[in-house]
Amino acid sequence: MSDKLKDLKIKTGVAKRTWKEHLSYKKELENEKKRVAKMTIEGRDEYDNEVLKETESMISHTKSSFLKAWKEFQDVYNAATNDETLKQSKEYEEGQKVYEDLAKAIEEERAAQA
Repeated sequence: MSDKLKDLKIKTGVAKRTWKEHLSYKKELENEKKRVAKMTIEGRDEYDNEVLKETESMISHTKSSFLKAWKEFQDVYNAATNDETLKQSKEYEEGQKVYEDLAKAIEEERAAQA
């Protein structure tokens, strides 16, 4: 396997993993908000606001990690797009699918925030 192919495979995996991690923390934040709201209604308000702050902090952290990984992935993917040999590999096909999926997901997240 060539170095370019290895790099594409690694960057594809990192971009995919960091996006999943970001989504996981967003989901956790929503669950924690619901739990805190329920506990507040029940009159039990302990350390949970601190948990929310930590989760929000992790969302920011994972988003910046993802954006860095996304940029690196795009660079490698775009370079591979210009290489006919790489375009015939299964790693390129996987990269193409991940690129399309993540580009769509990023666009949906932007639209939801607007």
